[in-house]
Amino acid sequence: MDNVVLTRRAVVSALAALAAAPGIAAAALPPAETRFRQILIDVAPLRANGDGDVADWIAAELPALLAKAFAAHLAPGDRNAPILRARVDLVTLGSPGTFSGVIMGVDTTDYIEGAGVVVGAGGREIASYPLMASLHASSKIVTGVELRLRVSQLAQSFAYWLPGQMGL
Repeated sequence: MDNVVLTRRAVVSALAALAAAPGIAAAALPPAETRFRQILIDVAPLRANGDGDVADWIAAELPALLAKAFAAHLAPGDRNAPILRARVDLVTLGSPGTFSGVIMGVDTTDYIEGAGVVVGAGGREIASYPLMASLHASSKIVTGVELRLRVSQLAQSFAYWLPGQMGL
């Protein structure tokens, strides 16, 4: 396998190009669209990757977490308000050594990637806010219950960071 080496300049250029690309993300929602009539959870990308258990865990945890995080922005009776679709694309539970160093048993990094997609009338996408969050964890946590806890913590992180990513 070829090793890919990116310079800091290449990474910054790529991120700048991504941020400038039309339709990928918006800076902030217009005031009229900062209220949502509904929050939907989309874990289809996780299922497509064969992560059925993780998709089930995220689908069970995320609705209540997002309802709490967006409580000030929910308007369930407003038929004109857009829908917020929280899409989770990838959950990566790190393996030993993915965290630089070991601090109090923490030796790995877990990731959750997805987006908050604002959907208007007729299913038209108004904006998309990509999100990647990471948490440090212990690779010694490997039983089913412990893995579910790690996924739950990632779901909490997603719900915590998404409103800020959207400028709310």
